[in-house]
Amino acid sequence: MAKRHSLTAKSDLPVDGWASVTLTGELDLASADRLRDVLEGAIDTGVRIVSVDARQVTLLDSTSLGVLLFFARLLRDRGGHLELVYATPSVKRTLQVAALGRAMELVERPAGDS
Repeated sequence: MAKRHSLTAKSDLPVDGWASVTLTGELDLASADRLRDVLEGAIDTGVRIVSVDARQVTLLDSTSLGVLLFFARLLRDRGGHLELVYATPSVKRTLQVAALGRAMELVERPAGDS
């Protein structure tokens, strides 16, 4: 039986030019379209800053990393930025290997912290 990939995404209403997106599960090829839709929806509201809370993400692959990078560049071109908040060791390793600190703001924060 094939493994079912899951991603839960919640986007809060924009406040003062920024939006918050909370992700739970796996960010991979199977969930890349969902991630793209959620980020596009947040940006379409006209915000310049998007905070992506990925502290409950257990896997981040190159496909979803590419989606995050695309929207980080889009926001930067509009004078804003994308902030990625992460906590899990696997996501941290992926971000370290990809060295994306210049493309987006990376924030390591334990899952229980606000």
